[in-house]
Amino acid sequence: MLESTTPRDRRQGDDAARSRRALCVDLDGTLIDADLLWECLFSMARTRPWVLAAVPIWLLRGRAYLKRRLAAGASIEFATLPYRQDVLNLLESAHRGGRPVVLATASDEALAHGVSRHLGLFSRVMASDGVTNLKGPVKAESLVRLFGSGNFDYIGDSRADIPCWAHAADAMTTNDSLVGRVPNLRSVRSSTRTQVTGSLVEVTRPHQWLKNLLLFVPAGAAHRFDGPTIETAMLAFLAFSLCASGGYVLNDLLDMRADRKHHRKRSRPFASGALRPSTGPLLVGLYWSVGFGLAALWLPAAFAGVIALYLASTAAYSLRLKREPVLDVMVLAGLYVIRVVAGGLAVAVPVSTWLLTFTLFVSLSLAFLKRYIEVDRPSEDAVGDPIPARGYFGEDVTWLRTAGITSAYLSTLVLAIYVNSADVARLYAHPERLLVLCPVLLYWATRTWLFAHRRTMHDDPVVAVSLDPATYVVAAASAAVMWAAI
Repeated sequence: MLESTTPRDRRQGDDAARSRRALCVDLDGTLIDADLLWECLFSMARTRPWVLAAVPIWLLRGRAYLKRRLAAGASIEFATLPYRQDVLNLLESAHRGGRPVVLATASDEALAHGVSRHLGLFSRVMASDGVTNLKGPVKAESLVRLFGSGNFDYIGDSRADIPCWAHAADAMTTNDSLVGRVPNLRSVRSSTRTQVTGSLVEVTRPHQWLKNLLLFVPAGAAHRFDGPTIETAMLAFLAFSLCASGGYVLNDLLDMRADRKHHRKRSRPFASGALRPSTGPLLVGLYWSVGFGLAALWLPAAFAGVIALYLASTAAYSLRLKREPVLDVMVLAGLYVIRVVAGGLAVAVPVSTWLLTFTLFVSLSLAFLKRYIEVDRPSEDAVGDPIPARGYFGEDVTWLRTAGITSAYLSTLVLAIYVNSADVARLYAHPERLLVLCPVLLYWATRTWLFAHRRTMHDDPVVAVSLDPATYVVAAASAAVMWAAI
């Protein structure tokens, strides 16, 4: 007489079969919220940008060869990659249960083995080897050859994984948009990712557009408040802000490795994996082309020329100059000065050397403040450790503070000399009243540096200044003093 099987028996049989099946997982977009091909590309762009000219030549020899060359020339820190905790939990559970856990990826095997060594979960690693690109049908054939069709489970994230899912006993994905479109595919996500729209807004850093208010300074200093001037200045502000956002995107792409070590910057869209690095070049091209296009079509040619200089400067800064001590703060200060020059060219207002000098010293103080906050780390950190992606050491903190405060006070000295010059009499009926601006500026600068010294300031100076109520009180008082002097 045949014994009948109960649902409980069948479940136990399924569990026993599952415990013997290999659990195979993809890497890019599945185990990590990143793409190591693009990570390698930007890593090489940061350290050896001239080598990127060879990328098209490497690609002609196949994607596997391209991945091999990029992996050999890049520096990837596997401990800081944005691993998906939900997938890690599955792999760790399978590993504890004695199941074979396999990393099957189209990334180069050098990178795959790096991830494997870091996690310590995989019994086997399958990856591209410089000749064969282990992706799509090629990966599926390798898995079937190794385990047999229906004798492995597979976790992937894209349509390239469909051949693998077709032969998997249990098909799983981290991409919910594919569920229902691929037969028997189920989601393994246990958490909701950041909305892409929010990440796209965040990566443009709209709060940093506050810097571009400097474009209005020449018109305001010349007392030009007519409609056409304001409209032109606003268009210049928009064009410059778009170009600046493109620069911020490029900077974030090149700084992903360093950002992942930072307590706040690790949450930036590219560093955290909320946005794929492959979207970065598209955003840079979009922002720069639209911003420069507005400048070229609707604003004076000289303004467009300054925009071009700004773009070249920000690219050079992101690629190399930010790691050169002293030169980096000079470039940062210069980018502030460029904004004032651009604002004057946009509305056809000559910019005085007094204004440029004043802006230079204020900008230097802010640039030194930015570096000071980055370098002034907690005392338990080793003093001799280099600051990631910067050219400074912990012991430089005193020097940075001294240079920053000195620059702030020099800006006040320039303002005092300007107030007593003959040039000011052409614009103000009571120029002596402008001297009140000096103690106001000294108060604001000294107070800002005091909070930085106490480590109570936000690590982004622009955010810190914009959130400080004293900034708006000082701005209002300064405006009132200037109005009284007219």
